[in-house]
Amino acid sequence: MPYRGRILATGIVLLFNVLRYFYYHQYLGLPFYWTFFVLTAIFLSIAWWAGKQFDKVKYLSERDPLTGTYNRRTVEEYFHKAAKISDLKKQSLGVIMLDLNKFKEVNDEFGHQKGDELLIQVATALTTFVGKHDLVARWGGDEFVVLVDNMQENTADDYVKELQQAITLRNAENFPNVEASVGYSLYPQHGKSFQKLVQEADAYMYKDKKEH
Repeated sequence: MPYRGRILATGIVLLFNVLRYFYYHQYLGLPFYWTFFVLTAIFLSIAWWAGKQFDKVKYLSERDPLTGTYNRRTVEEYFHKAAKISDLKKQSLGVIMLDLNKFKEVNDEFGHQKGDELLIQVATALTTFVGKHDLVARWGGDEFVVLVDNMQENTADDYVKELQQAITLRNAENFPNVEASVGYSLYPQHGKSFQKLVQEADAYMYKDKKEH
C-alpha cells in the first residue's frame, strides 16, 4: 500500500508547526514551552492516522481485493494515459487478455478456496513477469488484462508465449494441468478505443482457447 497520503498529511502538519514556531516565538517573541513538542507530536500522529485511512481507501478503490492486482476501472483509466504517452513516443501499446483453462475443474474438484489460491498465484506470476511500466488487472472471474508498454508487433507472439510459460511454471507444482489462453491487440494498429482493443484481444484469446 502506498504512503502518499501519510507523507502528504504529515508534511503539511510539520510545515504548519514550523511556521507556528517562527510566528509565535520568533516573530511575536512569545516564550517557548516544552508543550510545543507534545502538541506537535499529537498533530503528527493524527495526520499520520488520517493519511493512512486515505491510503487504505485509495488502495481498495483501485485494487482487486483477492489478487491485489488493479481492477477494471483503474485499468481503463490507466489506458487513456498510457495511450497518450504512446502517441507522443510513437510506440505501440499492448492489450493482453488472459483466461485460465480448466479453472472450473479446479473449483469443482478442490473447492473455491483452492481456486482463489490459483488466481493469487497467477496474479503473482503476471506481476513478476511484466515490466515496471506495465499494468496487470483482474478483469473478472479467472480473466486478467495486461497493458504492455511499447509492445512490438514483430515480437508480440513471442512475448505472449513467454507469458504463458511463466504462468505454467509458476503453477506447475500445485496446479500442473492449468494453463492460460492468451490473446492480444495493439494500440493504435488494431483500434484506438479501449473497448475495441479488448474485443480484439478477447476474440484472439477464445480462438487460442478452442485450440487447447
